Amino acid sequence: MKNKLLLLFSFILLSSCNDTKTETNLEKIEHTEIKKEIKKAPLEGAWELVSFYNYVGDKVKDSSLTDANQRQIKLYTKEKFMWSKKRPADSTEWFAYGHYKLEDNMLIENVEYGSLTMDNIMKQRSSFGYELILNQDTFSQVELDENGSRIYSENYKRLE
Repeated sequence: MKNKLLLLFSFILLSSCNDTKTETNLEKIEHTEIKKEIKKAPLEGAWELVSFYNYVGDKVKDSSLTDANQRQIKLYTKEKFMWSKKRPADSTEWFAYGHYKLEDNMLIENVEYGSLTMDNIMKQRSSFGYELILNQDTFSQVELDENGSRIYSENYKRLE
């Protein structure tokens, strides 16, 4: 009888340990899947500029929110982008259209055409590269200097 009780107790103990391992493994799998989902968050969609960061070194020196009277919206499809900025205080138009690519943690936008103001900028350059920090509902495009240090960022929230 003593052996049967010992065997039954051992069986229950081993069974309960196995269930705990399964739950732990499932939690690890779910956590990994969430990380993958965030890592693979698509840039496709509509985004609104909400703030700016200025950097010293790689640390945020200061930040500012966007002006409620001015809006900047960016749209991304699988290969194309377009952005526009509303500036009611002056008559300057700001918009651009082109194609983009993602390489590692970089966003590279190649402007095909834009507003008169952008066309003037495009006489100097038409390709713009940024460090990309992409989450499910936010992203930041960070301007880097020639040494790869952060200068400033535009921070967006997902609209759709």
